Amino acid sequence: MIDLRSDTFTLPSKEMIETILTAELGDDVWEEDPTVKELEALAAKELGKEAGLLVSSGTQGNLVANMTHLNRGEGVVLEKESHINMYEVGGLSQVVGAFPFLIEGNNGLMNPQDVESIFTRGYNVHWVDTKLLCLENTHNRGGGRIIPKENIDRLSKIAHDNNASVHLDGARIFNAAVATGMEASKIVENVDSVQFCLSKGLGCPIGSVIVGSEEFIHESRRNRKVVGGGLRQAGIIAAPGIYALNNMIDRLSEDHKHAKMLEKALSEFEDLKIKNVDTNIVIVDTSASKLSTADVRDRLENKGIKVTHMGDQLFRMVTYFGITLEDIQHVVSVIPEVFS
Repeated sequence: MIDLRSDTFTLPSKEMIETILTAELGDDVWEEDPTVKELEALAAKELGKEAGLLVSSGTQGNLVANMTHLNRGEGVVLEKESHINMYEVGGLSQVVGAFPFLIEGNNGLMNPQDVESIFTRGYNVHWVDTKLLCLENTHNRGGGRIIPKENIDRLSKIAHDNNASVHLDGARIFNAAVATGMEASKIVENVDSVQFCLSKGLGCPIGSVIVGSEEFIHESRRNRKVVGGGLRQAGIIAAPGIYALNNMIDRLSEDHKHAKMLEKALSEFEDLKIKNVDTNIVIVDTSASKLSTADVRDRLENKGIKVTHMGDQLFRMVTYFGITLEDIQHVVSVIPEVFS
């Protein structure tokens, strides 16, 4: 079975697993795991921030960051189809107690004027104070879209000019870096905190990292503990993360090439609408065809291929480490049978 549902299905390489066997361990709640400390320092350096914090997942990382940035009852601006809004169980409301202002984006790209209109409303006794802007790069439901640095910088300036902070859900920030040829630290230089995943394209079995200022990470460590994220001998998680940051970033370009091959094959069919493929995600709209997403999913699965149901007329394919050129060539070969 060729599983294109998500890059969360990436399996670690033998070399990555072997790093666990020799990892030096300690108790991370006591900040005494040297391997975790090494990973956190390396992550902070990669993103150009002062400090880092290992968390168990991207969702936990975004939640902890939002807890640190916001007080209960404050407002946060985010794109309507962002991962934080769509796929994190309403943690902003359930745990943080924040009020979301949702912006209708263009495949994840927010119009600065729409964002500015919320931050510059002025004071009214009936309104919450808006203290955070959340961005996502690359944007999952935007088709793995790269949010241009110019947009990130302009939106960040709007937030900062209005006494608000900026958090970036950078689960796939290294995909954006590799695709643009720009250092990840440069892309995120004007945001206050970043969460990125070790467990997607970078190939680790578990884990994400939050980076930001030393003060921010100090408070985030406490908030991580609040949501049950205190880790003990977490060097067994951190060791693969170190390997990934040193060995797995540049190879993301291979995933991007594979996604482009899928895009090209699917583009042969006029009744399929494909979101622009920037990185490793291919989202296809079947609304102009006679096929529902369920039809497509079943037909592909009968051919040994799994895809993600994103809605009645949307499905997603994701390329990643472990999906080979031969796998992609097979998918391309059966696409005409599925959509003709």
